Amino acid sequence: MSSPEHERRNGIRFPIKSELRWTVLNRKYGPLTGKGETVDFSSSGLSFRSDVPLTPGCRVELDVEWPVELDGRVPMKLIATGKVVRVQGHLVCISIEKKEFRTAGRRSNRSVA
Repeated sequence: MSSPEHERRNGIRFPIKSELRWTVLNRKYGPLTGKGETVDFSSSGLSFRSDVPLTPGCRVELDVEWPVELDGRVPMKLIATGKVVRVQGHLVCISIEKKEFRTAGRRSNRSVA
């Protein structure tokens, strides 16, 4: 049986893999951007592998390619802001403070004929 001390997450985690771009919002950390890939999501948190490690406590904005299209044809993205709560190497975990879905520009076709 797991106790709250061992499991701090409140929501169910969904293992969704999507590309993302991140931007550090804290002015004291300077302008910093990067990219990564999501590991999992819940309604209140997100973890991702980053191209560079981030600092716990910093605020970030994430631009995540959403894997499902609106009406099966319009690409979507999730814009989320939150605070970095844990870092283990290049694995970054954030607590989501605000999130919204937006339509995205056309995605590039990754398969080359």
